[in-house]
Amino acid sequence: MTNLVVDHVSFEYVTGRHIALRNITLEIEPGQVVLLAGPSGCGKTTLGYAMAGLLPERVAGRMKGAVYLGSRRLTGLPLHEVSQHVGLVFQNPESQLFQYDVESEVAFGPENLNLPHDEIVRRVEASSRATALQSFTSQATNTLSGGQRQRVAIAATLAMQPSVLVLDEPTADLDPMGTQEVLGVIRQLNQKYHMTVVLIEHKVDEVVGWVDRVILMDEGRIVLDAEPHKAFQEEHVWRRMNVAVPQMVQLSHALPDYFAGETALTVNEVEDVLSQYPKIRESLRQNTEPVSPNKRYCGNPVLEWEGVHLSYADKTVLNNVSLEVYPEEWVALLGSNGSGKTSLAGLAMGFDAPWEGRVRLDGRPIRRGNIQGQAGQLGYLYQSPDMMLFSDTVEHELGFTELYGPYDPLRKTRSVDELAGFADLRHRLANNPFQLSYGQRQRLAIASLLATNPKAVILDEPTTGQDEGHAQRVLDFLQRLQQTYGVALLMISHDMRAVARYANRVAVLSPQGQIVLNGSPAEVFAQIEILAQCHLTAPPVADLHNRLIGRPHSHAALSIHEFLGVLGKSAERADFSRGGYADA
Repeated sequence: MTNLVVDHVSFEYVTGRHIALRNITLEIEPGQVVLLAGPSGCGKTTLGYAMAGLLPERVAGRMKGAVYLGSRRLTGLPLHEVSQHVGLVFQNPESQLFQYDVESEVAFGPENLNLPHDEIVRRVEASSRATALQSFTSQATNTLSGGQRQRVAIAATLAMQPSVLVLDEPTADLDPMGTQEVLGVIRQLNQKYHMTVVLIEHKVDEVVGWVDRVILMDEGRIVLDAEPHKAFQEEHVWRRMNVAVPQMVQLSHALPDYFAGETALTVNEVEDVLSQYPKIRESLRQNTEPVSPNKRYCGNPVLEWEGVHLSYADKTVLNNVSLEVYPEEWVALLGSNGSGKTSLAGLAMGFDAPWEGRVRLDGRPIRRGNIQGQAGQLGYLYQSPDMMLFSDTVEHELGFTELYGPYDPLRKTRSVDELAGFADLRHRLANNPFQLSYGQRQRLAIASLLATNPKAVILDEPTTGQDEGHAQRVLDFLQRLQQTYGVALLMISHDMRAVARYANRVAVLSPQGQIVLNGSPAEVFAQIEILAQCHLTAPPVADLHNRLIGRPHSHAALSIHEFLGVLGKSAERADFSRGGYADA
């Protein structure tokens, strides 16, 4: 086993407008699991590409320095040779899965190395067994869940028998249980084969308990490199770059008398410490109550699903689902991968029709295929805003509906100037949309939906793949949209912290396609058993609150601030002046 060495590597993309890496020098020991974190655009993925030999062979640009595995220079080697030493799993498994079934996908690499048949079979069996895919080898890849497809991508990479595995946001599209499932697989591979693992991730809270080392990047440079418990001792470094600080780190810093100046990373670590103080449990049990009365929405719903059933072939997707979304309400729709969330939202747009039941928009039945008719009152924001942008300038994008949309003299439309002002894009009207930053493109896509003055907007994973700063800016923008125009929001999300902070109500779909929870975030996140059955977990602070109470209760704390407020009566000596608990 040999070290992975990045030796004074710099990289500038061919456009010349962006220097992605600036003289990076780094050495990773065999068997380490490393978290590579940092804000969007800091160079994490580019560094991962360099490690996997894609620079400059497959990504156009100017590179200095080199990457080595021991004495072997990886930079400049043919890609099929590098892939036998360093495996790369992309963020979206769809981008690297192309065979019909799982077995063919896993076997593809070894087959192209022209290995003997017996060796190919051995590698396929070993890789499938290591990723718990033995029962799926004959299944079509397009029928698998997101977590299963991610495991297939990992298995196909393992079949090449690399000594280093680089994973670019492997959990971005996964539900909370799926995230822990994939991380567990990665850790098992690391321990069994002493494989070096580099995890490029924005989900710091979920990942940090699985790693041996944390590297933080900013503007193409390494700004921090430390063991996990020491990496967060200076919270301000992370906050300055708008990168998520784990909630348990914040809590341990806010209670120094209990943690003796040490930093906790996970719910398990904090529970081990606080459970030693019986007064804490008693205080939580006595003082747990709703932080504020929940707003009750009245009148007629904007969106309504009544007794909806939906099936594809022999698979039931939605089973007797009833749900309403009221004006000015922000509803989060949660569920495991494959539970029917996107199918439920698609029925409101007319992408499909239910087998049974009714779907209504503003009291009127939805007609399948009448997407243009629904679009006047209902906007749909796709996970990637780039799928929605097609005009040559920002001005034309914002004005498209006014020029080419259906004429309705009874419906008020919004002007380009109003939309550009609301999205803070007046100074970019002449720009091509793809000259904007990701956040600006997302605001542009949302603003374009507002041209028809819709009564509701459906949001499909609006924070996926973004650092905390970018995610918070788009969520604040959506909150302003809700408050300024009274638009109802239905948000499909796996980001439990975002749901806890922004949603007024949470509806949970079970794997069987049924609504099993429907209430305020504080109420829903207290139902730990039902959440677990749905492959979901509460945000870390709510999870801790639930564990310490240790019995059924009605409401869970949603933020560090709320938790400390409940705990305050038994923690007079805690240092509440420290930052971090404003985070949801």
